[in-house]
Amino acid sequence: MSTILTIISMMVIGAIIGGFTNFIAIKMLFHPYHEKRLFGYKLPFTPGLIPKRRIELSEKVGEMVTKHLLTPEVFKEKLVNPSTQHVLEDTIKVQFDTLKKKKYTIQHFVDRIDYPLEEKINNTLNTTIQQKVDKYYETHKNEQLQSLIPVEIFEQLSQQVNRVTPEILTKIDEYLSSEKGEQDIHSMVEEFFEQKGKMVGMIQMFMTTEEIVDRVKKELKNVIKQEKIENMIDLQVRKQYEKWMSKPLEDVLTSERKDKAKLLIAEELTHSINVNRYLNTPLYELVPNLFVYMEGEGTERFIEYMIRKVGDNISLILERMKLAELIKGQIDRFELSYLEKLVIEISNKELKLITLLGFVLGGIIGLLQGIIAIFV
Repeated sequence: MSTILTIISMMVIGAIIGGFTNFIAIKMLFHPYHEKRLFGYKLPFTPGLIPKRRIELSEKVGEMVTKHLLTPEVFKEKLVNPSTQHVLEDTIKVQFDTLKKKKYTIQHFVDRIDYPLEEKINNTLNTTIQQKVDKYYETHKNEQLQSLIPVEIFEQLSQQVNRVTPEILTKIDEYLSSEKGEQDIHSMVEEFFEQKGKMVGMIQMFMTTEEIVDRVKKELKNVIKQEKIENMIDLQVRKQYEKWMSKPLEDVLTSERKDKAKLLIAEELTHSINVNRYLNTPLYELVPNLFVYMEGEGTERFIEYMIRKVGDNISLILERMKLAELIKGQIDRFELSYLEKLVIEISNKELKLITLLGFVLGGIIGLLQGIIAIFV
């Protein structure tokens, strides 16, 4: 009976030692979190294994994930998967449908970030136009005006010159026939007689002022109908036109005038472009062809293109993302208590089995020791 009790006692003691040893070993994976000192000397096995090797562990986990789990091949395989393509296509079509139904505008999105886009665009347009005018002026200021005018416009101007002389003569004739013209001639005739004295004034004894005015009007009208006068006016018009066309730009448009002109041009063009109208126009109306295309084959082609591009550059993307460093950084941010809880939650069943195995092995070893002790 004492023999059996001895064997049982040794089995129980062995089981307790084996189980408790495994339990302590598991706890020492994390505890203590920090090193302990006694009389200024660091106690062995402090801190625990994982806290002590935390940096090395996080680096190894990061390397393992990027080299064996989240590899470029895995990402590429997932991207080219038909289910992924279908999900992306459905998502894009839903987004475009939402933009269309809710009549979203560019201004809707700008308002969300509270950014003065319209003001910025108008200022940029205004500044850019002024800079273009300045650059054009500095580049061409010494060139003749004729060389700066497009050929089509220059030809139209030349055709308009042919109409100037007839227009001038028509206006003169209309003026002479008008009440204003008659009054002006009348005033000039009276002023002429007053200035020339009595000798010339004697003419009024034979003709009234009105008759003289009528005679002057008729003579003037006859004069402007003469081909010689028409040719003379036409010659002067063409000379002036050619003179202006041969002038350098800076003679026609001085620097001071250019500065005033560029402000007016920039303001007028900016106002004509009307950025506000574009910002507040629904995207569906602003770019209708894009919506029609994306509702059709566009989405599929876009997804195929993006998947191909991302797949071809996935290695570079992951490299620039520095995924291993990202994982390491995230692990390093974990509190040790949270990391311990996470590990225990994942492997709780296995850790309990290890503890139980310690009890079993300890009991077996105790049994063997008891049997050996009896026979020895």
